[in-house]
Amino acid sequence: MSDQVVEGRLELRKKPQQERSIQRLEAILEAAIELFLQKGVAETTMSEIAQRAGISIGSLYQFFPQKAAVIKALHERFSSQLEGFIRQIFADVETLDEAAERASESLIELYGMFRAQRIYMTLWQAIVVDKDLSQLSNDFHEQIIASFYRDLAHLVPQSEFERFRVNIKLMILATGEVIRFTTQQPDEVAEAHLAQWRRVIRGSIFAF
Repeated sequence: MSDQVVEGRLELRKKPQQERSIQRLEAILEAAIELFLQKGVAETTMSEIAQRAGISIGSLYQFFPQKAAVIKALHERFSSQLEGFIRQIFADVETLDEAAERASESLIELYGMFRAQRIYMTLWQAIVVDKDLSQLSNDFHEQIIASFYRDLAHLVPQSEFERFRVNIKLMILATGEVIRFTTQQPDEVAEAHLAQWRRVIRGSIFAF
């Protein structure tokens, strides 16, 4: 699939300028969230989104060419919210021990955010099965890795830079899976797995 075709299926067709159009777009996204949580992403149709938003299907298609574009718009919204939190995790750290502790503490905060906002996980599960959307997720991960690297590279011996980059990427990928798993478990099970992963982060990821 060409880049142009990919962009066409995922991009917002028009960016609202007037207040009425802005409100209509917001209604579409809120309707999609409600339906995705109630029925699941795969089972939700564009017609149902339009009906829930109180607009015609034609009006919906004026904004979004297909459901994947709605998912992308929501992914961008929630990624922006997460990014604001994630990018400050390692700001101004002075030692690797401090970095390890911040990563450990942030794991619990991220878990709480995903537990409270179930739409995060619902979107994540939809994104990983769509090649074009999963690339967006991969790009987001790479941006976070680059941010962490900038904040922490000065604390790592030059000879260990490559191992450091691998460790950071593994931490991000594995933490995502830990959160995915724990948010679907009873509290006792979740707490046990989170506690163990926090020990791994503190003892291994930042050990040089």
